[in-house]
Amino acid sequence: MDYDNLEQHIYENDIAIYDIITALHPFYRYKLYQLVAEKSGLSTDNDANELALNVVRMLSIMKKSVVDSFELTSFSYAELQSHQRITGTKLARKADKARINMRRVLGLSIEDDEVQQDFNLNKRTRYESIKIMGRSVQDSINAKKKNNRSRDWMISQCLNSSMQLAGMTRDNDPTMSGSFLSGTLPRKYRGLSFEQCNEEINNRLNNIKKYADRKGIIWTGVYVIELHKDETPHIHIIYYVDESQRLELLDIIFKFFWNENPDNPEVDQRIPDFEGVLGYIFKDYGKPNTRHGFIGLRRDIRTIWNNLYIKNFGDKSLSYLSSNRLFHIRKMMDKKSINDKIEGIHGYILFSLKGFKSDYLNSIGKNDEPIKYVGLSRKIREMRTYINVFIDTNLARNFYKNTRVRCYVLYFGYSYLYINTKIVLDGFFRFEIIESRGQPPPKWKGLDYFFILSKNIIS
Repeated sequence: MDYDNLEQHIYENDIAIYDIITALHPFYRYKLYQLVAEKSGLSTDNDANELALNVVRMLSIMKKSVVDSFELTSFSYAELQSHQRITGTKLARKADKARINMRRVLGLSIEDDEVQQDFNLNKRTRYESIKIMGRSVQDSINAKKKNNRSRDWMISQCLNSSMQLAGMTRDNDPTMSGSFLSGTLPRKYRGLSFEQCNEEINNRLNNIKKYADRKGIIWTGVYVIELHKDETPHIHIIYYVDESQRLELLDIIFKFFWNENPDNPEVDQRIPDFEGVLGYIFKDYGKPNTRHGFIGLRRDIRTIWNNLYIKNFGDKSLSYLSSNRLFHIRKMMDKKSINDKIEGIHGYILFSLKGFKSDYLNSIGKNDEPIKYVGLSRKIREMRTYINVFIDTNLARNFYKNTRVRCYVLYFGYSYLYINTKIVLDGFFRFEIIESRGQPPPKWKGLDYFFILSKNIIS
């Protein structure tokens, strides 16, 4: 195609349109010319003037949001960084969405988008070149993605085990898992912008949650919102609900995903292999515009999990847990196998954390609450015995109540004073704690570094 000749004709027909379209990257510009030529049945070589008129007409009816983003769409990584420094604005996410919308207009896949691939390559190269103590920015990003995926995978596994204990699996069978459901947007959304599609699918999910709460339906789940090949978002959910409420929940789901056929067996399926289905949901974890989340868990469950895992026990997200419970949960997280000591031990963690939004589900881990399903009573009693056994004797309570202890610690020349510092599991008369909360003493490094200078017990 003779693009220079075509653009000369565009310039002669409409200078304003010429100025607009030449702001677009040549790769996108030439793809746009090809698209117009295919739709109009014209050739750039023999029908250049007529094709130019069609290009002018197409741009005049194209969405203003797409046309206005031509320049932003065309920035290379270096140009975008320079523009951000000059203007003091963050444009990376906006530029990414602009390129998605351009691909949707042109019918391009992300793999065939040379501008996007070049942008990603330059960004990655830049991140790999910035190193601190031998570790690059890209190494840190990759490690963060890996750690976040491991965290969400473990929470999902714990949720599955917890729902088996709660009797909220398919057919209330404790050997089964939940159900797998997919939701897509109607065909008309394929012609709308990425932002409109994303907002629509988020609204549908939020409305399902809202209506289920109003109906008193207790349900939990794991979901992913990801993109089709044309980058229209869709959703996959592994959900758990009591069998007596399942049909009512499905009525709400299909009220908002009305374009789905409830009789289609591929829309709502049993899960024969939980690990396999979870792997399908996590297959694109960490990719741009792919979002994973949980239903029916505490809003801050990820923050709680992170701080527990790295033993950041003083974080405010863990302040609702007693010290004994906190350390007991952390030991449960270290179990390497689900069958370690007690069957389903990973299912105990969310109950011990009070990690559900539902008061009913949190109450399953409490000793004094009645057990709903008789068939699960043995397993639930085993769980309650395991998660609620702490050092809580009258001796300990009386000791803390009637005794004031001042403990002076010398650590590398610094002097610390601790009054009534609470002991965790290690014995009632040891006041230097290895991993304390709130006001921790120095970490234990052996008697060469950690001395008790004086200890006065005043009754």
